Amino acid sequence: MISLERVKAVLRIEDIEGYIEYHGAPDDEYDSEAEAITNALNALNGTDLTEEEALSVITPLWMTFFNLDDDEIKKRIPHIRNAVQALLHSYL
Repeated sequence: MISLERVKAVLRIEDIEGYIEYHGAPDDEYDSEAEAITNALNALNGTDLTEEEALSVITPLWMTFFNLDDDEIKKRIPHIRNAVQALLHSYL
């Protein structure tokens, strides 16, 4: 299982939308998104989650959270991939 605190930390560090770094948002800016992502990933029954599986779960959620279209999400995929790698490979 992936912990909520871990997802919060990864999203805070990656700051996919740039809200923390560029707009001075508080460190808890992505907490509600972190909760939804944690629940979605852990709903996969604790299987050995692959990077592609995690991306396939997180990407549509992120599109919904921030009302993004296909072109906008493509710009964020490298950052989402970095976040997924950090979640799956135990580095922050």
